[in-house]
Amino acid sequence: MRINTRPVVLLSALAAITAPVLAAVVLTGQGGAASASTAAASPLVATGSVAAEVVAAPRVVRPAAAAHPARTTPARHTVARPSARRVVTVKAPVTKPVVRTTAPKPVVHAAPAPVKTAPTVRTSDDYPWRSDSTQAADTWGFTKRQCVSFAAFRLAQHGHALNNGTQHWGSALNWDDAARANGVTVTSTPHVGAIAQWNAGEGSGIYANGSSTPNGHFTAGSYGHVGYVAAVYSDGSALIEQYNLGGTRSYSAMRMQAPRYLVF
Repeated sequence: MRINTRPVVLLSALAAITAPVLAAVVLTGQGGAASASTAAASPLVATGSVAAEVVAAPRVVRPAAAAHPARTTPARHTVARPSARRVVTVKAPVTKPVVRTTAPKPVVHAAPAPVKTAPTVRTSDDYPWRSDSTQAADTWGFTKRQCVSFAAFRLAQHGHALNNGTQHWGSALNWDDAARANGVTVTSTPHVGAIAQWNAGEGSGIYANGSSTPNGHFTAGSYGHVGYVAAVYSDGSALIEQYNLGGTRSYSAMRMQAPRYLVF
């Protein structure tokens, strides 16, 4: 009998067979012959079968041993080390505080000498009756354009108004006595704002023509003389503003040395 064999492996049929031994069919190439005894002994081959499926015993397929995973060397992170820097520590000098055990002595400055020279002082004739031609009395009871009237005018400008009617100043030769009677200081030291005073016939040096030393002399008349101190110089002289110095009933300013000064 000729058995046609196909290399078909039915795995599903194999699962249903429980016989421990399967008949082996020896194939001899394409369409090879098999022995009759082998076919008769096989319970799987029926007599008179036209064709029979030969099922080969399943091969035990062992799973291949799992390949060992490749050992991977963990990446090493290389940290670049910073270049070594040389740190130089500079120690600042330590200044020790100065501890005073005793209180410092106060510095004593010498008091500055009083300034007595005022060469930049400007004088002017602002007397209100400089053109008056009468012998009338002024606001304070003195005859206009006389030395006493001009002196009273300057004092009134600086807050020291006189009243000849009640204070009895009179002529220039009386002013030193009237000053004492009215509480005004009389001194030989000149002060700006004071009144320079001469009694009748008294004289003093004058500095004519811008001289720095006395180069002239003044003598008061029978009525005496007064003038206003506009500036004081270091040698004790003073710049005097006045009227009627030489009997002309006019204004003048001259550096002079008076016998006394009335300080209001």
